[in-house]
Amino acid sequence: MRIRIEQVLRGIVIIALAVMLWQSLHGQSNAGARTVSAREIRPSALADWSTLAKAPATIHVQLDSVPSTIERAWLSALAGAGSAVTWSGDIAPLMIEAQPVASPSGGTKVLVAAPTGSVVVNDDVGPIDTLRAQSAGAMLSLSASQDRLTARVKGSAASTRTADSLTLHRVLVIADAGWESKFAIAALEEEGWKVDASIRVAPGVNVTQGSVAVIDTSRYSAVVALDGASSQYAGRMLAFAQMGGGVVLASEAASLDAMAPLRAGAVGRAEARPASAGGSISLATVGLAPITSLRSDAVVVERRGGSNALAARRIGAGRVLQSGYEDAWRLRTGGGDNAVRDHRQLWSGLVSRVAYAPRATRLAVTANEDQAPMVGLVTALGPKALSRPTTNLPGGQSGAMFLLFSLLALALIGEVASRRLRGAS
Repeated sequence: MRIRIEQVLRGIVIIALAVMLWQSLHGQSNAGARTVSAREIRPSALADWSTLAKAPATIHVQLDSVPSTIERAWLSALAGAGSAVTWSGDIAPLMIEAQPVASPSGGTKVLVAAPTGSVVVNDDVGPIDTLRAQSAGAMLSLSASQDRLTARVKGSAASTRTADSLTLHRVLVIADAGWESKFAIAALEEEGWKVDASIRVAPGVNVTQGSVAVIDTSRYSAVVALDGASSQYAGRMLAFAQMGGGVVLASEAASLDAMAPLRAGAVGRAEARPASAGGSISLATVGLAPITSLRSDAVVVERRGGSNALAARRIGAGRVLQSGYEDAWRLRTGGGDNAVRDHRQLWSGLVSRVAYAPRATRLAVTANEDQAPMVGLVTALGPKALSRPTTNLPGGQSGAMFLLFSLLALALIGEVASRRLRGAS
């Protein structure tokens, strides 16, 4: 019985060796069962892999940068032809988007999603700026740029263009007669906004600029409410926001009970103005009534110190921006050399954040644009391989060969051990 068991084990060894020999010879004769590895993607290599009589079973590429759109499409086509295409490499994920700014003076807002670190942004002319990505993103505002914008970080390059233009309407300012309303209207008009106004000069007496009978998105991009004069317009402002319009609430207007459905939070007690260097007033020293008790759907847009200076929320299709800055006119009259510019940018920036501005597509996306290269790579080839393939066997045959080798080894060890124990040579 023991000799028969040894003969069975020997037979297993011989059969296993025969199968492994056949598999080895079959693998060498089958060009499609081989593994192809490359340190980089070259057009010549892609052409060679594509012209084989049978596509390689496995193609693995070690990447130090994201392949171009054409190279990704080529590798995806090879995968469609039957090759198992994998990749590995330390490549940073990166995305970029360029949005037109809703302002008569134009401009572009560049949004970048990237790992924490430095991101270089440039256009066709040359470098524009180096951003510090924090919390997986960074933002850059440009007054002018060439069409194509590119962000680069650690082997990745994402590019885009501002493909849309905006249609802007008028801005309606509702306020009591005073310095704040006077200079707010002046700042918006200097920036290029066309302004209508309803100014209360006495109880029941309003002076209007333009027609303010109808407040809707066919006429206005935004409504600015500065103080108590806006109370009678609260219902129309709510309906305007729900249909997509933008509303800017100054702190005095936001404190009105009628504005409760619109505001982003409660109006806190005005803070003492911090001392300013040289006696000039800046946005850091102008009056502030912090926004407190934020609603659940409100988002803090800007902070000054530990206080909420700007907060926004969506209402229907529109947006409401609540400002905590008080007596902003002092910024214009008591600021430094750039006081007028700073005041103008403050008010135009508040309106631009919420303005209803329908987009008109003027440029189609081209093949040269790659807004999210890592997304395109994963979509085409799948996620990064955790290990590099080391076998020439197609598909799942490497696992079967490992089991076969294990069986051969156990059978051989068992036969030899049995013969030794019974004293046979």
